Amino acid sequence: MHGLTKNSPGYLTPIVIAGFFSVVLSVWAGFKTVVVNPDAICYLLSAASMSKGLSVASHLCPQASWPFYSLLIFGLTQLTHVSYTTSAYCLNGFFSLISVITFMLIVNSLTHQKRVLILAAVVILLAHEFNGVRVEIVRDHGFWAFYLTSLFFALRYVKNAHGKWTDALLWAISLIAATLFRIEGAVFLVLFPFIVFLDRRLAFRQRALSFLRLNTLTIFVGIALSAWIATHPEQSLGRLTELSFQLLHGMTEFIQSFERTANGLARYVLSLFSARDATWILMLLFIGWYLVSVISNLSPIYAALIIYAWCKKLAGFPRESRVVIWGYILINIFITLFFLVDHLFLAKRYLIALSLTLMLWVPFALDHLIKGWHQRKWPVLLVGFIMLVYGASGIFDLGHSKKYIREGGDWLSTHATPEQTIYSNDYQLLYYSNHFGDLIFSEGVRFQNLNTIANGKWRQYDYVALRVNEKDLKKNPVLNEINLSPVAVFQNDRGDTVRIYETHSGRKRQ
Repeated sequence: MHGLTKNSPGYLTPIVIAGFFSVVLSVWAGFKTVVVNPDAICYLLSAASMSKGLSVASHLCPQASWPFYSLLIFGLTQLTHVSYTTSAYCLNGFFSLISVITFMLIVNSLTHQKRVLILAAVVILLAHEFNGVRVEIVRDHGFWAFYLTSLFFALRYVKNAHGKWTDALLWAISLIAATLFRIEGAVFLVLFPFIVFLDRRLAFRQRALSFLRLNTLTIFVGIALSAWIATHPEQSLGRLTELSFQLLHGMTEFIQSFERTANGLARYVLSLFSARDATWILMLLFIGWYLVSVISNLSPIYAALIIYAWCKKLAGFPRESRVVIWGYILINIFITLFFLVDHLFLAKRYLIALSLTLMLWVPFALDHLIKGWHQRKWPVLLVGFIMLVYGASGIFDLGHSKKYIREGGDWLSTHATPEQTIYSNDYQLLYYSNHFGDLIFSEGVRFQNLNTIANGKWRQYDYVALRVNEKDLKKNPVLNEINLSPVAVFQNDRGDTVRIYETHSGRKRQ
């Protein structure tokens, strides 16, 4: 296999083709989405509120407190006059395109082999969780794009023995852009420069200068923010305040969270004889929980190929590149493990940045298997088949349809007049009813508990729209109070239903 340079014609062809398929996947994701994810409601309504001012839009709902993504949706809608939802999917497709291309550029910078570059395209285009989240309108898409871009420039920077100011500057700009989407970008901006002290090629003085070079833009931004705070003391920096608190007190909070959970485990779960080992048991539980979450996020086949590449030492990354990549991996682990211990919860998309970094080893494992094709064909065929199965599950909806939610919301939008009142225990139903506007966030939280309409309180609403399953219908006492036949029922193949009741008060008003 001949080496591939940036000026080689073969360099661009796989990237262009992969970019095309990434756009196709993003278009498909937008096309097949019937119901937007709950977080999307916040971003879309926040974008729609931008005309009232940034302050109003950023305080509309919790996710909007980091308003750059909503601002981009608003700006694209004003520019193109398409819907806010269409603008969001266009932005997501653009960010996913950047992620796919940058992932390939990173792999190419590590090997310059055309076949490995093509395999890198296959790996990220079949990435189960990465494709699965294309349907979601979340600001993470922008974070992943600029996160990978920062990794690319970090690798270029250390490859040139920390000599190029442009690479250091582009690395910092990339992470500042990533921070506009998720606060984790600032964590990488602050922690990663310390990695340069592990580079044995340089004397300590050169490492210190490299450290300062990486922090130059951060220092200027910090001075600018400090000056702005001094002249605008009434303004808040939002989650940047949280970042400073975590950097100063994060480890103490981490230990306290762990101790609280261990005490709860010893007191309420373990027996008298095992309670003394609660700390060790909890530690093993967290490690197991975290490993299972990472493997699930990667997919078992990608996890197996990564371990295979590690055991066989297939990638052959230069030492300085390994330091950068493992630095990014360890910072990811620090962020996500801290969140898991603190919140006892870890959404799949929080691990995608880590997964994309670990996936850099997968093309090299596949390349090694392909080299042995003439000796053994079955490993390549088996791995290829499993990858296609997992890849397809991220591209096509194999679960139960949520179309019934959209149908229920559209029915309410058509039949309920602006003067009539609606109750629903489902956030998405409220959104598609087009009845609540910005009040959806306060009413949505209040309505989630069905006890809100217990003891006949459901009669005060003109329409009661409930998203329930068969178990709810049998066991929930509040549902048994409603002695009316639904005027509309929508359901999926699993038996999940939206049942819409028109109360007597609703009929009287009509």
